[in-house]
Amino acid sequence: MSVTELGGALRAASPRGALLCHIGQGTSRLARAAATADVRPTDLAQADAAPPPGTGDGPLDLVAVLAGSITDLRRAVPVAAGLPEAARVLVCVRSPATARRPPLPALPDAGRWTGLLDVRVRRSVGWGWTADLFFESPVSVAEVLAGVARGFLGGRRGTAPAPPRRRPGPTAGLWRPGEVPLRAAGGSGRELASEVLPEAGEGTGDRGAPPRRSLAEGSWERIGSPGAADLCSPLPSVGDVPPVDERVVNPVGFVRGCSSVVGRLVCREGRWVLVAGGRERWRVPDDGSVTDVDVAAVRDLRAVRVEWGRHSGPLAAVRAVAALAVAGVPVVSSGVPVWAGCLGGSLVGLMGSVSVAGLADAQVREEFSVRLRRAALGSHSVAARWRGSAVRAGVGPVPVASVSVVLCTRRPEMVGFALRQVGRQRGVDVEVVLALHGFGAGVPGVREAVEGFRASGGRLVVWEAPGEWVFGAVLNGAVARASGSLVAKMDDDDWYGPDHLSDLVWARRYSGADLVGTAAEFVYLEALDVTVRLAQPTECAWHTAAGGTLFTDRRTLEEAGGFPEVRTGEDTRLNLAIGRMGGRIHRGHGGNYVLRRKASGHTWRVGSGYFLKHGGERPLPGWRPSALLEAGPGEGPPGARRTDPWTAGEEPARRAPAEAAR
Repeated sequence: MSVTELGGALRAASPRGALLCHIGQGTSRLARAAATADVRPTDLAQADAAPPPGTGDGPLDLVAVLAGSITDLRRAVPVAAGLPEAARVLVCVRSPATARRPPLPALPDAGRWTGLLDVRVRRSVGWGWTADLFFESPVSVAEVLAGVARGFLGGRRGTAPAPPRRRPGPTAGLWRPGEVPLRAAGGSGRELASEVLPEAGEGTGDRGAPPRRSLAEGSWERIGSPGAADLCSPLPSVGDVPPVDERVVNPVGFVRGCSSVVGRLVCREGRWVLVAGGRERWRVPDDGSVTDVDVAAVRDLRAVRVEWGRHSGPLAAVRAVAALAVAGVPVVSSGVPVWAGCLGGSLVGLMGSVSVAGLADAQVREEFSVRLRRAALGSHSVAARWRGSAVRAGVGPVPVASVSVVLCTRRPEMVGFALRQVGRQRGVDVEVVLALHGFGAGVPGVREAVEGFRASGGRLVVWEAPGEWVFGAVLNGAVARASGSLVAKMDDDDWYGPDHLSDLVWARRYSGADLVGTAAEFVYLEALDVTVRLAQPTECAWHTAAGGTLFTDRRTLEEAGGFPEVRTGEDTRLNLAIGRMGGRIHRGHGGNYVLRRKASGHTWRVGSGYFLKHGGERPLPGWRPSALLEAGPGEGPPGARRTDPWTAGEEPARRAPAEAAR
């Protein structure tokens, strides 16, 4: 849609009038060009959730919203709760990240949208995507914006609800991205429910101390500048920083291949900018927001180095650094000032733990990215901020994810090994359903393994499955005996890192996918005693995930009909079934998983030659997992030549001394 077409639509909106809103960089100029004598643009980033002057309290014919990116569109949702209802809602997203799908609106409540007459979605040069929705009667603009945003992101679920607030003021989109605020019972739709949780930044646990000023209110934007040391005491904590919307800014799109260019986040004339390759990639807004478009613009960089210095305030720098870290962009810093400690201790420590030169190795860079995103998601995501606010308000503790691991085996000798892999998991509440396929719990070695797992505090359900059942039926029987809301499939002979399940929980959240898993990147060929790494796309939507890493919720599994009751290939068929019913599959990084291939005895019947042929990098001798596996000296396979972590750039000269010693 062109500026002329938008202006014509605004003029044609009569007799009830129209409203033109914009949010995000580059939209104010387009809004001014499309404005008419009767319709002036309103900046939603500065709005206060109340109808703009001149619109009155009644519904309108048209509300047009121009957003600079998907991030900006989700920021507009809470603020738009105060806008008049409209019979036509026109949404233009100027610069969505190219990896995003078209904004086919997701309808969260079909009963409220039965009056939908027409939806027109198109892409135009210079305008990005436009979604034009027509209704029989006026509807909530905020709900339409939320539906279009979900359409961009895909998935069958949105984010968990953020803490309700008194009123979504100008900073509401920073704290509740993509969420339509709660409504007052019996209200007209614009009144908001009373506050349940305290404002972010309040409730520090010290009842005698004065409430800390909140970043959400912009009250310490100058902290760190000369003469501003007494503006806020004590210094802000992690919970004071507005969160990063992980549904938009996340590791999706991370690639191993990158250039040698290192970006610099510096402050120039009071504004934070990211400079790379001798040119300015983007300017950080005053509130520090980083959009999906900004992240896409720096994916090719080896790293971003933060150069702390004199500046107008910490808000922009802290939020930008946190967002880049959530997205998995390698961010490094030789030192962090005291006022930036609100990034969190783990994130600050990681930023100074590696040099830019060390990130020249693709594997080291990816492992650093994974550790960085874990720390940032755990501290600065919407989910983390919601959890922290609930705990501070005394309505917690918020339970961690409850995961049931289904572990089915025909091999008594592998039970102890498999239970050790599950016992290593951290960050999640784990229950194991152990299906003994064709043998009993009294078999020597099995009883000891089960008793040892329970003695260590692990929750375990043991089921002796009939030996004549096919493998798919055994898996379904194990799922039926599970109590967790999330279900993970793990194999009895593969290796798993301690963050395998917690990383999948995060991937499920930020991708919105119905099924998540990893790629079988690292494969140990036991007969040859070599490790190969397959060339696999990761952190992306894909048609399949490795069978030993499948992770979904019980509802999705039930809707797909459970695991197909076949002897082999049940994981492949489950992937296909979820895809056919319209579900999405996300494949995360493969550093937490090593697939073991013996000479025989596998349901996936391919030989070692298959893996050697498809290996994207030269095989290395011995057992070579990623450092993310955190494998101790005794974790490797018996008889393996060495158990050093994989280093993709390892040269023969570097390996020669060790190999000669053997």
